[in-house]
Amino acid sequence: MAKGKMKMLHLMRIFTEETDDEHPLTLQEIIGMLATVNISADRKTLYDDFEELRQFGFDIIAEQRNRTTYYHLGARDFELPELKLLVDSV
Repeated sequence: MAKGKMKMLHLMRIFTEETDDEHPLTLQEIIGMLATVNISADRKTLYDDFEELRQFGFDIIAEQRNRTTYYHLGARDFELPELKLLVDSV
């Protein structure tokens, strides 16, 4: 699979599994996570990738805190309390 496609898949995984409104990541943290799977990325290409994910329907949120921008996935199909309710009902 092409590296660009793999990068997008890994970004989707990072946002869905590693972030929420209480656990955002900086660009440097995201770049580091991609590097652990041998995918190189820079600031500019990540901005473009985030925009593509937004156009695809991912709610990628950017928040400024103390001159640092943090990113996380906003709206999800299910929130944690909803998932717990589903698990408990089975």
